[in-house]
Amino acid sequence: MILVDQTKKFKTVLITLKFKAEASRETFAFRTLLPSVLRAKTNLYKNRKVFNEKLEEMYSASLTSNTNKIGRLSVIHLQLKLVNPVLVDEALFEEGLKFMREYVYGHNQFSQKDFEVEKRLLLEEVISKENDKTRYALTRLFDEMSKDELYGARVAGTKEQIEALTLAQFKKSYQSFLKNDELQIILSGDVNEAHVKLAETYFPNASFNQTDFLDYETKSVESVTEIIEQDKISQTKLNIGYRLPVRQGDSLHTAAVLFNAALGGYVHSRLFLNVREKHSLCYYISSVYDAYKGLMFLYSGVDAKRLDLAIKVIDDEVNKMMTIKISEKELNLSKQALINDLKESEDSQGARQNVLYIQALLNKKATLEERIAKINAVTPEQLLEVGKLLVKDTVYLLDVER
Repeated sequence: MILVDQTKKFKTVLITLKFKAEASRETFAFRTLLPSVLRAKTNLYKNRKVFNEKLEEMYSASLTSNTNKIGRLSVIHLQLKLVNPVLVDEALFEEGLKFMREYVYGHNQFSQKDFEVEKRLLLEEVISKENDKTRYALTRLFDEMSKDELYGARVAGTKEQIEALTLAQFKKSYQSFLKNDELQIILSGDVNEAHVKLAETYFPNASFNQTDFLDYETKSVESVTEIIEQDKISQTKLNIGYRLPVRQGDSLHTAAVLFNAALGGYVHSRLFLNVREKHSLCYYISSVYDAYKGLMFLYSGVDAKRLDLAIKVIDDEVNKMMTIKISEKELNLSKQALINDLKESEDSQGARQNVLYIQALLNKKATLEERIAKINAVTPEQLLEVGKLLVKDTVYLLDVER
């Protein structure tokens, strides 16, 4: 089954390959490294320079890739953006398919040198992310909050896992990837049935099996875990993780999205207005809800001298959301912000493809109008219902070194 977003709204066509497998700590480093090593050289394109020249030949096509975790799945995402073939050359679409097939499957051998170069670049990227203290503090929150759960595993692998990966292991994992990963193709743009048939010809192994991909791993929270570490930083990083047992597809899912929007998801949210603007206690503050896992986390950069007051005000705002019904006026602000985001996402081919993919995983189709109607139907009582399910799990503090 090939997913198709048929639209003449854009001047480009996207060919997207999504390879999914059950996520595991042992394979994260390989799966993050794979797209870069594949790009270094193929049977047809003997080095990265030739590879990139081919992209230029295809009217400056662009190739992007990433590896991420969606619930219990690890998904390798490979995307080729082409100028709409109708505008330049009808043969361009098939040329793009050939190129993508070569990119993924054209590897009778791998170079030790290329492998080592790409491994070093990945290591440098992982280290640079650790040097970003906002990102580092969030990673440490997940380390502690989900230390015995898949969610706590780092998607790019750890430095130790990357360093330990050998070319022999990489080759073996690549063969396993070819054999076991499930390929989903998504086409977006001015495409027709002939394009779909071509994609099926070049990727006859494409298939889609329904799977429950949501992450139900959790734990009973007997008491809040508090972790305090210090570093040479100018502002304290205060991150708080909560269990919120509402997942994508649940009856309260949309209410949970709006709960997060009202708490800390937008500039009109309570945390932004009261903690940052009113009391000037932090440099930034936001909250994020992960519907694939069933948790919410809050991250902030706080004035170290006013940390205790910041914690108190944040706790007060969260507790109000858990115990006092939100006003219709405040809820409507969150609804409008969320609806605006949905409408804006219609202007992004990548975002539209992601919606199609998640809907396929959930086996639930919904038009933009239906999604907006669902948002508008949420009541203040439902947000309070969500609030009552919220449980504080872990507080992680990266404090200014004294």
